Amino acid sequence: MTDVATLKSELAAIAATTDVGFEAGGEAVETIKRLAAALEAVNPTPEPARADDRMRGRWRLLYSSFGLQRDATLARLSFNALPKTPVHVTDLWQEVDPVTGLYDNVVDHAEGSVVTLGRYAPASAQRLDVLFTEIVATGLGAARVPIDNSKIPPLHSDVTYLDDDFRLNRGSFGNLYVLKLIERIPATWSRG
Repeated sequence: MTDVATLKSELAAIAATTDVGFEAGGEAVETIKRLAAALEAVNPTPEPARADDRMRGRWRLLYSSFGLQRDATLARLSFNALPKTPVHVTDLWQEVDPVTGLYDNVVDHAEGSVVTLGRYAPASAQRLDVLFTEIVATGLGAARVPIDNSKIPPLHSDVTYLDDDFRLNRGSFGNLYVLKLIERIPATWSRG
């Protein structure tokens, strides 16, 4: 049996070859699925959705099967709340704070960033119910726009693997997200 550290290392390495999923295909995707399933089978956290100390932090997205595009538009990054201005995505990450329920998705692009402000609450040992409330954009004309949730189906995210620095989530539509902790935010941290 392969140890957890090796599984995580292999998953991070193969994710890197896909450019966060932008260039994913074929054998790499199958390997990612296999490694993710192996990690999920040995999840050390029995109730990951309620594991506040482990969930809290800034997490860098290593891989997504969501169908991300390096060259996108502000509209695609914002539930169509922003204009169709073309942008080049440079980095993706997430901020999670269980104390406040903060669940923000951050997309950095060459001219600024798009932050999808959200809240979450544990719905079960593994599932997070997620509600995104507004978009904050910097660069290319700053904007703060509410999200019309009547046009979005209810969202959730299942935390299928969680340890001190690695997390796997399965989104509402079955997409796999592989995340690595880049910074543990303080328990008293709040959104700027």
